[in-house]
Amino acid sequence: MRNFRRMTLAWMTVFLTTLALGGPVFAQDAADVALDSPIRTILLDPRETRVDLDIDLINVADERRIITFELVDLPEGWDIGIWNAFFDFKISELVVEPTENTPGQRPRMRVRLPDPRPVPGDYSFTLVLADAANARIEYDRAKFTIGVPEALADEEKGIEVRAELPALLGPANTSYEFEVIIKNDTEDRESFELGANVFAVADVELASQEGGGGAVDFSTLQPLQGWTLGFSPAFGEQKRISSVAIAAAIDERINVQVTPPLFVTPADYLIVATITNANLAIAEEQALFLRITGRGELITSTSSGLLSMDATAGDLTTNTMRFTNFGTGDLLGVDLSADAPPQWVVDFEIPRIETLPVDNQIDVKIFVTPPSDAIPGDYEITLRGRSEDATDAVVLRVTVDQSTIWGWLGIVLVIAVLGALMGLFWKLGRR
Repeated sequence: MRNFRRMTLAWMTVFLTTLALGGPVFAQDAADVALDSPIRTILLDPRETRVDLDIDLINVADERRIITFELVDLPEGWDIGIWNAFFDFKISELVVEPTENTPGQRPRMRVRLPDPRPVPGDYSFTLVLADAANARIEYDRAKFTIGVPEALADEEKGIEVRAELPALLGPANTSYEFEVIIKNDTEDRESFELGANVFAVADVELASQEGGGGAVDFSTLQPLQGWTLGFSPAFGEQKRISSVAIAAAIDERINVQVTPPLFVTPADYLIVATITNANLAIAEEQALFLRITGRGELITSTSSGLLSMDATAGDLTTNTMRFTNFGTGDLLGVDLSADAPPQWVVDFEIPRIETLPVDNQIDVKIFVTPPSDAIPGDYEITLRGRSEDATDAVVLRVTVDQSTIWGWLGIVLVIAVLGALMGLFWKLGRR
């Protein structure tokens, strides 16, 4: 009986000790953290030597979980690791906060092929998520398969250049931006020089006809002058660049910035971006098409060039406004308006100019009537022409005098008063 009591006490001690030490283990469940990677199988491009995959982690528990990453069954020589979202550093442990349906953390997995490149085939490995405090708790695992195709032949290696939006259209007085994608098909990180020239499409077509309709050698054509061309990184940076370094099998996006001359002729233009590497004897060209449409520019003045006039209070005075289109396209629907002091009347001979061609001008009479009680002095009237493409205004100074009729009335009044006084004196003198 005594031995039975001793054995019972020993078992209770072991049970309580296990319960005390293993409490945190039983507080966690293997289903607390889920691994959701949208891509599990991928076939590499013949040019690619690296691939990056997103790893979404979802914590459905009520508390945070600290997890570890373990990669098993790795292909020999492959460099595979878990990184932060911007590939600044590798990760071995990660805190995952509770989430509902959205990822609490999104690390990324980078897979690099060994050098020399492995033989073509499918290569698999497994990513295991476990509890950081107790590796016996496995939260989730995922198997990934990377398909490796035949590598490019030496004669196929170089660079690939393309533009997703190679054609733009717009007016002359603005700047344009094309996005060009450069892919390094070589086996190493290389630096490429960037350059660009502008040609008139009409000149390119003429050169093609003279050459029998074949491809045009742009080095034989004279590029247009006065255009501003530049390159900048495509994502968030405003600095200008003249070259770009690209890792092997990686796409690099750059912006080609184009600003036409101020008075460029409306026409079709070809911007030829050139990407070269002298050491590898690589040169690729990407043609970008730009159609410049005409746009009118308006100047408002008077026919005499004077921005002042005289007027008389209460009387109508005329002047002639001159509207000139010095842009590169016709102006349509130019509305005429005026801002004048209160009680002034300003009318135009016509309220709207329907068409104002390029390098043409039109004179329009204006009729200005100050109020009859206007105080003599200088006043300002703003005269404006406005269309959808252009607007311009001019300030006209108006010097107002009182009407001469009041002067004559004053003279008549003075004469009448003097006549009355002289008559009164003459009558009194006779008495």
